[in-house]
Amino acid sequence: MRRCILVPLDGSRQAEVALPHAAAMARASGDTLLLLRVVTPGETSQSLFWRTTMPVELRDSWEEATLERADVYLRDTAERLRADGIEAETEVCPAEDAAEAIVGRADRDVRVGLVAMATHGHGAARAWILGSVAAKVLQAVATPLLLVRASDEEGTPARAPYRRLLVPLDGSAFAELALAEARLLASATGAELTLVAVAADHEAERAHAAAYLEGVAARLRGAGLAARAQVSIGEPAERILAACAEERADLIVMATHGRGGWRRLWLGSVASKVVERAGAPVLLVRPGGELAEGEGAI
Repeated sequence: MRRCILVPLDGSRQAEVALPHAAAMARASGDTLLLLRVVTPGETSQSLFWRTTMPVELRDSWEEATLERADVYLRDTAERLRADGIEAETEVCPAEDAAEAIVGRADRDVRVGLVAMATHGHGAARAWILGSVAAKVLQAVATPLLLVRASDEEGTPARAPYRRLLVPLDGSAFAELALAEARLLASATGAELTLVAVAADHEAERAHAAAYLEGVAARLRGAGLAARAQVSIGEPAERILAACAEERADLIVMATHGRGGWRRLWLGSVASKVVERAGAPVLLVRPGGELAEGEGAI
């Protein structure tokens, strides 16, 4: 079955920053983009006074016009993608809550293997900020989630090249689940994988981390991928961010948590700091189910 990449949009240029990245992944893997426009009551009814005083027929007409504009916007966006060789579908979804609609759409369609969205946008309700919609989706969605930080100062690039992928690992099978997505993208694009682990300033721990990372890198190289290992000392989020800048990574691919010993990939602290501050998009993979200690993803 062909996989879909779900791309929620709110009609703003800021929200569209996720499109080049989703398109690059679709181009590399042959996936289809599913463009989702969630229309909330805040867009169709601007105030309590408007909702309670406008005649029903005019209110219905206004709501229909809002949905039609959303549909036209999606169809125009899909046409631009198709002209660039990307298969794209569209869907307009009226809903009370944008995050719930996005998560529900991803959960009920077995084709959806990835959700790609901006960390904020500027739609009518101005609600697409990391602390709101994106954060709720991050907490609830089961599929991998690509978060691209929007900026009011930067335009949206036409294409998103992937040459260097940074994959933080902590020695756990949970963290290694991110490798499945990283390998898929690297295999399709020829991108180099940089595996990074952050250890304490202790000789035995550094040696253990280095041996572990080199073992993973060797298996990746044996599969025909370009991979190298890097052990860093310090605060995990800071060192991952520094590695991203030093390596000029185009994408960070990481699991949302790990476990045990020096294994601490730590969603509540490290992943959230990386998402908020990284100079590159972050693809977060949430472990599903229980994995036995030592059971890796490769």
